Amino acid sequence: MSQAWIDEMAASWFVKAQEGMSVSEKNAFERWLRVNPAHQKAYQAFEVLWTELDGLAPKTCNKAAKKPWWGYACVAALVCIAVGIFQWNTFSTRLELAQNVTTPIGAMREYTLSDGTKLFLDTDSNATIEYYVHKRLIKLHQGQIALYVSKDAARPFFVDAKNVQVRVTGTIFEVRHVEDDVRISVEEGSVDVSYKRPFDGDLIKLASLRAKDQITLDERGFVLSSTKMQNDSVAPWRGGRLVFDKTSLEDALFEFERYGAKPALIASAELASMPLSGSFEIERFGSFLELLPKALPVKVTQETHAVVIERK
Repeated sequence: MSQAWIDEMAASWFVKAQEGMSVSEKNAFERWLRVNPAHQKAYQAFEVLWTELDGLAPKTCNKAAKKPWWGYACVAALVCIAVGIFQWNTFSTRLELAQNVTTPIGAMREYTLSDGTKLFLDTDSNATIEYYVHKRLIKLHQGQIALYVSKDAARPFFVDAKNVQVRVTGTIFEVRHVEDDVRISVEEGSVDVSYKRPFDGDLIKLASLRAKDQITLDERGFVLSSTKMQNDSVAPWRGGRLVFDKTSLEDALFEFERYGAKPALIASAELASMPLSGSFEIERFGSFLELLPKALPVKVTQETHAVVIERK
């Protein structure tokens, strides 16, 4: 049974409830509510909408005792409005595409979506693609994605990550949601970044980003950093590389670990915070470890299950 038909039935029962039902009608109505949870949900939605539309009713609607036909007509008219609103909402929120995409540790994948948008999924990532009549949405549950979004002003593109929402009509950008923070980097075009309040879903716009802008936020919507990108393009991992710009040794090793490298044990906090710059191949972690003592005052010992980093 379609949602439109359920809404029409709920509207019909709602009209009867306003005018009063016989015992047999009440019994039939209660059976109708019980047979499908969607019935009760639709009816409750009409009750809420009736409250919102109640102010539209003329005062004579409250005089049903004197003119019951007019009271019925008022209720019926408002229910017709409600049905129209419901059917429009059903159309505008109709799901055209729903797909979950994931990558295991060490793997990357590329997808071309139905509108021509290209989605690049980094290692250990999980995202849901949802396309509606009037919007396109990707929910990034974990990991990192890069997007080449096809322009469609009538159907804007959104990315949700944690409590952050990115809105764009057409651009090239990257969203990273690893651990608790969310980072957005823009290569071309522009995006709006907002914080979505978890208790009511309201959006608070935080920034408008243009080419080469990069922003990092925490789960509370606080801006941790707002900088310019050092690279010409976003997501160098698409080409199999990691690019560090004064990145702490701890964070650099963490990035390699995301792709399946051995975990690193760093002897001290001082060593862990040492800055490192350069471009390195993801699949050549061994070469990175060989170069590390030439860039920093450290020695590297490779054990069976870990890499130990100590001061020289």
